This record gives sequence, C-alpha cells and structure tokens, in this order.
Amino acid sequence: MLQSLQGLKNRLGSSPHGRAQRRRLVCRAAAQAADSVTDELLAVLEAYTSLADAARVETSLELRRTGGALGAGLGLATTRPHAKNEVLMRVPRSAAIVLDYDRGLSMPPARWPRLRGGVSSSTDPLPWDILIALALVDGLAGDGGEFWSRYCDALLPAPERLTLPMCWEPQRLAHLQHRDIAAAAEAQQDRLMGLFPELMEPLAPDVPSWIQWAFACVRSRAFRAGPDAFAFVPFLDLANHADAPQAGPPPGPGGGAGAGAQAGPSVPPANHVANADFRASPPSSGSGEAAAGEYFELYALRDIEPGEEVTISYAGPKGYTNQRFMAQYGFVPVGGNAADRVQLELAPELQAAPLDLAVLQALLGDGLFLAALNGSDPYLNAALRSLPLADGGSGGEEGRTASAASVRTAQALLEQVEAQIAAGTTTLEADEALMGGPQGAALAAADPRQAAAVSYRIERKRLLGKAAAVLRAYARQ
Repeated sequence: MLQSLQGLKNRLGSSPHGRAQRRRLVCRAAAQAADSVTDELLAVLEAYTSLADAARVETSLELRRTGGALGAGLGLATTRPHAKNEVLMRVPRSAAIVLDYDRGLSMPPARWPRLRGGVSSSTDPLPWDILIALALVDGLAGDGGEFWSRYCDALLPAPERLTLPMCWEPQRLAHLQHRDIAAAAEAQQDRLMGLFPELMEPLAPDVPSWIQWAFACVRSRAFRAGPDAFAFVPFLDLANHADAPQAGPPPGPGGGAGAGAQAGPSVPPANHVANADFRASPPSSGSGEAAAGEYFELYALRDIEPGEEVTISYAGPKGYTNQRFMAQYGFVPVGGNAADRVQLELAPELQAAPLDLAVLQALLGDGLFLAALNGSDPYLNAALRSLPLADGGSGGEEGRTASAASVRTAQALLEQVEAQIAAGTTTLEADEALMGGPQGAALAAADPRQAAAVSYRIERKRLLGKAAAVLRAYARQ
C-alpha cells in the first residue's frame, strides 16, 4: 500500500489534502465505528458549506443523508418552501469546468497541466468527457486550485466505492452475470489504457486507477450545458435521480404502428418524480468572467416543501434501460423500469410474423393487461415493449388464436430468454434474500459495488422471468 501511495504522489504531485486522500485508499475498517462515520460525515457537510461560500454559490439547499438507490447516501434537500420555477441553487460559471466547442475552455485560474496538455498535445482531439476527466485528476492533485482540490477529495466518491462497472476488476464484473455489460466495461478500460497507460495503474488491489475514478465521475455527474457544451458543475452534481415527469401520453409497446393499446411507461408515485431541473443561463452582454448572467441553475419544477429532497431526472422522459443506468451511473431503478428492455434478436424469416397484441391481451386477461398499461407492473410493461407486436385488428374478443408463424416467433424468442436466464450463476430468490431487509442495507454500506451488482441482476432476472412467462403462454397457442 505504501508503494502504491508513493506512486500516486509521484504521478499526481503533492496535494494540500494528502492526508484525506490517503484516508480514501486505506482499509476502511476503522471508519466503520459510529464515531468515525459521524466525524467523516461532519467533515463532508462542513466542506459543502465552506466550499459553497468560497465559490459564491447562491442556495438555501443543504447536504444531508438521503435514501438513495443503494440505501442511505447524500443528497440535496430544501430548508424552506420553494415555489414552482424558483431557483434553488445558482453556481457561477467561473466555479465550474466547462468545455464549450464554440467558446473554448472555462475553469478557475490554475495550472491544470493535464487538462491543458490533453487539449494541446493530441493530434486527434480528445472528446469532452476525457478532457474533463483530466481536469478532475488535476483537481485532485492540487493543480486546479484549492477549491477543486478540496471538492474532489471531500465531495466526490472514493475510488473504492464507485459502482460503475468500468471501475471494476474482472472478478467483480462477473457478479453482474451479464456478459454484454461486462464486455462494455472492459472496452472502456482498454480505451483509457490506450490513452493514459501511466494513469491506469490500480491504486491498490480491487481499487480503480485515478483516471478511471475521474472518468467515472464525469460520466455520472457532468451534463450538457448547451448545443455543443459540456460542464462539470460543483454542487449541482450532488442532486440525486428520480423519474422524469411525464409530459404526454406514453408510446405503445414496441413503438410500432400496430401498437394501439398504449402500454407505455409506468407512472411513478409523486415522491418518486423529479422535482427540479438544471439549466445554463444564456450569456449576456459584457465580456470575460465578469459578464452578468453566467450561471448554472437548479430550479423547481413544482412547489417544494421544506425538508424535501431535491432530485433531477438523469434519463429524461423516455428513460434509460437498466444496462445504461448501470454503465453510466452505477445503479438501476429498483422495483421495475418500464424503459428497460430484454435484448432479443429476430431472424429475418420471423420478422414478418410478430406477436398478435390481441392474443396477448386475451392470454394475460384484463387484470394483467391493465397492470401493464397503467404502470402498476413495470416489468410486464417492459417485457411487452421488448417484443415484436402487431395489432391483428380482426374479430372476436374470446377464442382468439395466434397464427402458426407468430407462435414460431414466440418459441424462438423464448429460447433466447431462457438462455439468458440460464446464464445466471445465482437464483433470483437467493439474490432477493441477499438484498432484503437489514442484510441488504448492511451490504450496501459495507460494499456498495457488490450491492449494485446484485441489484442489477435482480432487476434483470425479474424482467427476463416476466418475458419468459408471456412467451411461454403465447408459444402454447
């Protein structure tokens, strides 16, 4: 461990917060004591307050413990009532790291050697996410100024607690029990190794490198700040995820012309819907950093009561699949995600024989079919939307039978779903027992990466099981 820390110091340079950085890399056993955890939390809360003051952030939001996707975490919460459209937090652009392809780089005055080197030395321009990741490495090393050194150390996650698969070793990737997402994570690691081999050395066994840490933070926390601009905005990145408010009627299953039954995304309870959003204020007249109106803002989408957590939607109204949620943010929505999909391939000879929506409705019965339509069963909703469906549009509510060709389609798809289920190395029941009750909360606290992997495979197995049940019923026609 000492050797790794010395290598880190040599690679990143000295930092005024080296003691806190070392705390992130050592065994966390001592931090499990209640007083240590409390001291660490108090230090984080103090850093939030003092850094917000230093950056001249305007806000009445506080940082506090919240119930996140993997259990207790930190998030933003109101301290007073807020009306719809009211600004909840305003962060000066001068405090953020912004790459605008029209206006250039914008960040606080400092050396930023890795970021500037990445901008100037590459024959092929590096993409925005890589450049901002280099800025975070600079920030952690103390080369981005005092503010970013403290922010990276105190308010960004420790490397060993990152739940994005691109930060995991092969043994941990296997816990996802899904080769596609593991392969994508390995490809991302190979990409970073090709670009920055000197920054890809693991900090310790089962701990990602600093460039993995930085890139994971960018993937999960940065956002689009304009048509061709991207930003890592301190403090706004602390807002947790909730579902997007539904702006209009959802699309039908499969998105095809025959999907007339409107089995759209589930409608979550009001307390699971995002109550805020962010925006970049438009540039105003003036010049340089002092130009008025240069802010990033978090604003209320509805009236918000004191003490409510302030959440934004990471995925927008259309939502993301669980594979994308896990790859980009390190968690999945628990309890079903209507935007999730079963990965299926349909042979050309079967593409002309989709499943008949009316037959499925008859097989499921009105109760289950309505559960898919109104979102009370998001797994069934997502399963139906994963299948090739068409509305046959002819006769008879009862006794409707499927065509022989569509039955063959159902049988072929069922074989694929069953193969995906069989690839799991644990049962759904065992996974649910592992994450249930106090045991699951303890796992999330002790090993958030393992908890994230188990949650991912639970949600995937539930969806696969629902799809298999639907296809078995259809294939028996």
